[in-house]
Amino acid sequence: MVDAVSEVLEIPATEIEPPPAFGAKIRADFISGMGKVDGRFVILLSVAKVLAVDEMALLADLAEGGAMRD
Repeated sequence: MVDAVSEVLEIPATEIEPPPAFGAKIRADFISGMGKVDGRFVILLSVAKVLAVDEMALLADLAEGGAMRD
């Protein structure tokens, strides 16, 4: 679930580069690549990796608990 979507883009495969190596301090396993659109770079996220299944379940539990307290 998202709060808002500002734009949906179709990016040709020729304009997508592999994810950059940020080093050990920054977690980047959820970045599937970098796309170039109109001269600007956009980060392409792997939806399956942004939140792991257990993290999504935890958020769902928190949302249900928060709704019950309101």
